[in-house]
Amino acid sequence: MVHCTCSEAALATAVKTPAQARPSEQTLVEIDKVPLIGETPQTLLQNWLTPNPLFYVRNHFDTPEIEMSSWQLSVDGCVSKTAQFDFNNIKRLPKYTSTVTLECAGNNRSDLDPPAPGNQFQNGAVSTAVWAGVALKDILNEVGIGPNAREVLFEGADTGTPAPGESEMPYLRSLPIDVAMHPDMLVAYEMNGEELPIEHGYPLRLVIPGWYGMASVKWLTGIKVIDYEYEGFFQTDRYVIENDDGVWEQIKEISIKSLISSPAVGEELANQPTCVAGMAWSGNAQIKEVEFSADGGQTWQPATLTGPSERYAWQQWHISWTPPMAGHYTLACRATDQLGNIQPIETRWNEGGYVVNGVRPVCVMVAA
Repeated sequence: MVHCTCSEAALATAVKTPAQARPSEQTLVEIDKVPLIGETPQTLLQNWLTPNPLFYVRNHFDTPEIEMSSWQLSVDGCVSKTAQFDFNNIKRLPKYTSTVTLECAGNNRSDLDPPAPGNQFQNGAVSTAVWAGVALKDILNEVGIGPNAREVLFEGADTGTPAPGESEMPYLRSLPIDVAMHPDMLVAYEMNGEELPIEHGYPLRLVIPGWYGMASVKWLTGIKVIDYEYEGFFQTDRYVIENDDGVWEQIKEISIKSLISSPAVGEELANQPTCVAGMAWSGNAQIKEVEFSADGGQTWQPATLTGPSERYAWQQWHISWTPPMAGHYTLACRATDQLGNIQPIETRWNEGGYVVNGVRPVCVMVAA
């Protein structure tokens, strides 16, 4: 069962019209100023592509200042030859384009009870863009991977103190060598056909399809091939989760998830057929089906998948729902991917507030 989470006070002030739920002037919902953190408004979660100014932002440190006259991408470590790429060198490599949904590992953290520390995202720390750039493997092939290579370490130009008592450091993340060499891993310099915005990592960022957003290092300045398992702050202290056996594991692929983007929470609907729509996504495979419930999960019916269907992008869905009578309804959706992964009704609570992918109800009122 999906339990209603709205209060009597919320119902008393239910949104009367769709116009009230969809303001004409849309900006990111601000979570923090320094570093810049903001989530996409719900109204934008029903568009297949998210406009650049409204694509969610999750930065760990303040936005760095980039001086392109001296900027270079260093590639070294367990390689046949070290290299320094300027921006023109990068753009001479073959260009690839990919539509990818990125989601913050802490998206929907505000749903947890009891609360978990961290940025209290609602459901807007997820967005989709068309990214363009070069294949990461092409850069690595340029320098030659050594026989003892185990991981690839990525460094961003952003630096800061990640927690009290910690030393100042750059943002660093690593990938296993087999993941780094996968042909779909991208070093992007364009976003939705435009130059990569500074808040999204200009001039270069990683885009790691299927993984939570923390893996897609922004403001990329360094790539180092290493022969050991990297154990930095953002892979051992953050972005880890305790499994059922009590073992701490790194967070990697995006867990299956879906949401209702229309109607809005608390919206008052006319007593007539209504289009309920939303998005579904999974880092492991494409979406196979989405189910809809208007009674808090007691019964489910299949929704229609619509719009583009691409390996690493979310899937749009919709269903026409006719309320049987006036009153309060708890709407819900759940997704299943092509590998058989099913979205859980409830999130497995964890102290980091990560991987919150349980079914999220949307309560509405149907007018008499």
